[in-house]
Amino acid sequence: MYHHTLYLFSAEAAQIHNDGYFAGNDSDDPDKNGLKAAAQEFEATYKFDLGEDWYWAPGLVMVTAPNWTEYRPYLKLGTTFDNGVSLTGSYRYNWSNDANGKNYLDGSGTTRGASNQFDLWISKNFGDVGLMYNPRYRYQDGVDQGTGRDDYWEHTIMVNYKLNETWMPYIELVSVDETYVDEQGNRENDYAVRLGFVMNL
Repeated sequence: MYHHTLYLFSAEAAQIHNDGYFAGNDSDDPDKNGLKAAAQEFEATYKFDLGEDWYWAPGLVMVTAPNWTEYRPYLKLGTTFDNGVSLTGSYRYNWSNDANGKNYLDGSGTTRGASNQFDLWISKNFGDVGLMYNPRYRYQDGVDQGTGRDDYWEHTIMVNYKLNETWMPYIELVSVDETYVDEQGNRENDYAVRLGFVMNL
């Protein structure tokens, strides 16, 4: 029996910059072309309680960029244990309106991005500090996922701090699958650090 529902909506803006961003831009010099990409992300979901400890949540993420839009419907299932550890699993289907945005691994041409994605979140709060680990796996048969393969792994560790009922800054440490290619053509794992905050209205 469902106890209650909860509607959630979020919006996020992201930009990727070259090292020369703060020194200025030069459209004729790619090393100084600071802004490499920009996108906006919107998410809406309904959370349905299943008993006292479990919930399920269908939702949709929409990502818009200058040349494409992605629609990412998903379904989550989660629970919280007596020791305060939360566990959530998710399946998401990533569909792009760019009919030629991805490359076939066999070199036969391009196709639409339409990948299957699986996530797991393990989290626990220690007072005002929260810790979270998120492994992610994405797959599209025969289509390069930016790794030279048709699959992709990502691992994220997040630490957040609850300042008050409104503000919660966080930092994410991310290990990205072999998306970096060096000058010799060798693929290596890439890494990222993300800073942000959550504002509860």
